Amino acid sequence: MIYLTHHRGAGTKYTEVIEDNPYPQRVHWFPETYQNVKSGLVYPAHVLANKVIDPQLIEYVKNNPTKGKTGFILAAGSQGWAGIRGKNDNRDEGRLHYKLKLPLVTLTNIYAGRVASMFGKMDYVSTDASACASSIKVLMEVQNLMMNFGFTRMIVLGVEDAVNNSTLEFFGQAKASLLFKDEANLKPSAFDSVNAGFNIGQGAGLAIFETEPAVKPAAKLLGTYTAAEDNTNPLGQRPDGEGYKKAIEGALMMAKMPASAVKIVKTHGTGTPTNNTAEKAALTFMFDDFVATSYKQILGHTLAASGLMEISMLLNDLGNGFIPAIANRTEEDKVFLSENAPIRDGVIAVLAAGMGNVFSAAMLTTEV
Repeated sequence: MIYLTHHRGAGTKYTEVIEDNPYPQRVHWFPETYQNVKSGLVYPAHVLANKVIDPQLIEYVKNNPTKGKTGFILAAGSQGWAGIRGKNDNRDEGRLHYKLKLPLVTLTNIYAGRVASMFGKMDYVSTDASACASSIKVLMEVQNLMMNFGFTRMIVLGVEDAVNNSTLEFFGQAKASLLFKDEANLKPSAFDSVNAGFNIGQGAGLAIFETEPAVKPAAKLLGTYTAAEDNTNPLGQRPDGEGYKKAIEGALMMAKMPASAVKIVKTHGTGTPTNNTAEKAALTFMFDDFVATSYKQILGHTLAASGLMEISMLLNDLGNGFIPAIANRTEEDKVFLSENAPIRDGVIAVLAAGMGNVFSAAMLTTEV
């Protein structure tokens, strides 16, 4: 069995409007991540990662050696930094404009090795860049290594500095993230006929998986799978949700359980019209008796970090006795929750999608 023994999530409800961009928009961020960036010695993603890598976790790993192999995976999406300029951006000054003096520190493979060494000896270090699906997609790698290659501990970190010029310009130009000029009439939400979309957010998530835990686990990883769909548009999704369906089917197959076992779904839940249609179609096709929630409306879309960060948030909320509503719903809905709901016994399905035709699903249970 694969147990989730430790999890950390760092996100924020705090928002500010970034106006120094061709597409001004509100962001969820930690302003302190940029305090020393212009000196060239600090990379914002490092600061975000430090919010979930606490000394207690490092001490736990070092003081509880595992009998088998240990690995580390960094889910980094598409690492950018605040100083990256969009194609229409020729300015040298501004809140997110600067020249990074040490670009080498942004290489994800170097950073993965650096973080892995904090936990001690490693038998495997890897990185993944599957956009917004990254930190769920890598769970398939975790599953494979722990089931087939003698790994008894895997540490996974999901982090991305999403608040940067190129990301804001890309999502703003694509009309995926909400623009400041639209805020008067639109609030972030998902699966709603009035409110929709998301703000970009900063965050990080960390999880430790073990086969022989030294502490009481928070959850158990039952099965996970990543799929693609028959779609010639790498930025789109089929309206029938084929990619989500295939990922769910694969994860259920690995978990050796029927779809009827799933009672809670943590959706990808970006709230874009395309994702609303595809994800809802897949969920209503695959499951009968379930409730669905989403976190991007209150914490922003943290891209590569979102999967692990939102798993951590959900486990915390379940521990407090409720399944959270999807924020800013305007319609009463007891499936795609418009109000907090009591916890339900059963399997938790976690979904994620990444640009480039990547769809991931993981099945978890808190019954350990």
